[in-house]
Amino acid sequence: MVTITLSAMDEPYDLAIAGAGPTGSVLALLAARAHYRVLLVEKSRFDKPRLGETAPPELRPVLTRVGLEHLLQAPFSRDAPEVLSVWGGDEPVTRPHIFSPYGSAFHLDRRAFDQALAIAARDAGADLRLGSSARFVAQPSSGYVVQLSTGERVRSRLAVLATGRVGGSIGLPYLRRYLDNNIAVAARCSSCTPQFDGRTVIEAVPGGWFYHAALPGNESITVFITSATLVPSERRARLRWWLEALARTSVVRNAFSSCCLPENLLVADARASFARSGSGACWIAVGDARVAPDPLSGQGIIWAIDDASLAMEVLASRERRGLAQTMQARTERDVGAYLVERSHVYSHEQRFKGKVTPIGIQFPDLSVSSSNETFGLAQIMAE
Repeated sequence: MVTITLSAMDEPYDLAIAGAGPTGSVLALLAARAHYRVLLVEKSRFDKPRLGETAPPELRPVLTRVGLEHLLQAPFSRDAPEVLSVWGGDEPVTRPHIFSPYGSAFHLDRRAFDQALAIAARDAGADLRLGSSARFVAQPSSGYVVQLSTGERVRSRLAVLATGRVGGSIGLPYLRRYLDNNIAVAARCSSCTPQFDGRTVIEAVPGGWFYHAALPGNESITVFITSATLVPSERRARLRWWLEALARTSVVRNAFSSCCLPENLLVADARASFARSGSGACWIAVGDARVAPDPLSGQGIIWAIDDASLAMEVLASRERRGLAQTMQARTERDVGAYLVERSHVYSHEQRFKGKVTPIGIQFPDLSVSSSNETFGLAQIMAE
C-alpha cells in the first residue's frame, strides 16, 4: 500500500508540469524565472537514449530567446551543414543550409539535450522530480491535487501535460487522435573510422524511409520509419529485417558504412497525432502532447519550445481562461497546415506504391495515411 504524505498540501504550486522534454522544461524555466512556483515531474532519469535528433537552423534563435544557445554546442549538439535526400527519384539531391540566415541545422544528443534543459529549469528555481510519475485529480473548487508515484501529494493551480506523443491522460480529460501507424526502429552506433558524414541523410525505400544523422561525439543514429504492422516482434528477426531494409538504400547505406554493426535496436512510437481534447479551464497539453508531427518534418522541437513560450506569455497576461482557447486555436491551425504539407511531401514519392519486396515490405500510399484526412480538419476534430 502506498503511503500518502500530506505535509506539502498547504502551499500550492502555480503550475505542475508532467514531462521534462523540451516543452515541459522550457515552460518550467520561463515560469520559474517569472517567480511562479513550479513543479516539474519526469518519469525517467535521463538514463536512456531518446529519438528526435535533427533540428532545423531556426532552433538557434528559438534557444537564444530563452538564453540557452550554449546547448547548440558540444557535447549537446553538432552542426549539420546540409540535407542529402533520395525522395521521389533515384538521384540524390543536396539541400545546403547556406542560404538560411540562422546557419546550419543541428544534430542533437537528445538525452543530454533534454537533461540539460531540465537542469536549467531546476537551476532557475523549478522543483524538479526525476524518476517519478504524476497523476492529476481535479478539485471541486479549482486546480488539482497532484499524486506522485513516490506517495507524496501536492496541490497545483494549473496542470500541464507535456508527456510527449506517447503520454497518457494521467487523470486529465485528454483525448488524442492518431493519423497513422508509424514506428521508428533505430540503431545508435559508434564509428569504426575517424570521420562521419555530418549531413542529414534521408532516403525513401519500400515500406517507409530512413534517416541517418551524426551525433555529438563518435556516434551516429540510423532510423527506419515504417508501419508498426511490418516490424517483426522477435529481436533477432527484427535486426535481420532492419539490416535487409537498410541494404536497399544507397546514400543511407553509404553513410552507415563507417558505423559498427548494431547488436540491438531501439523501437519508438513515431505516429503523427494531435490532441482532440487538449485544454480546459485549469489544464493544457503542450508540445508533442498537443501536436506530434511526422519525424520527416523536423519541426517537432521548434513547435515544442514555441508552445512553452506562448503558454508563458498567456500566463503572464493573467488571462488563464484564454490559455485554453489560445492552445485549441493553435492546434487547429497547426494540424491543418501539417496535413497539407504532409500530403504534398509524400505525394512526391510514387516509386514503391503497390510493390512488394523480397523482405515483404510494401510501400504504403502515404499521401493519405489516414482515411480521415479526406474529411477535412473540422470533421477530424469533431470525431
